[in-house]
Amino acid sequence: MSDATKLEPIIRNVADIKSVRGVCGFRRSLVTGADTDVANVSYLEIDNSRNHYHKQMTEFYYVLKGSGEIVLDGERRPIKEGELALIPPRVWHTSEGDMEVLIVGVPPLETEDVHFE
Repeated sequence: MSDATKLEPIIRNVADIKSVRGVCGFRRSLVTGADTDVANVSYLEIDNSRNHYHKQMTEFYYVLKGSGEIVLDGERRPIKEGELALIPPRVWHTSEGDMEVLIVGVPPLETEDVHFE
């Protein structure tokens, strides 16, 4: 039996979590690597996102509200509410626009696996 199957349930309200400045905007971490070795989950308000990549982490980027553009390896693509982008490791990415997104990172390396030019 893996440690992941021994997890205790977690219920968190995004309104109860302090927003902190991150690489892509203002982040509220709902689930972190301290909670589980499976994934991290963050609520993010896009603001002055910086172009970066992850060597190991895959990100699932789901737009909850708003619209804008996501830039994947230099290619700009429109993205809007209800759409999901899967961002594999080593893909340079950033985003622009007025968006609130839910980000799931696998494995949970939300702070230690961020690389810049």
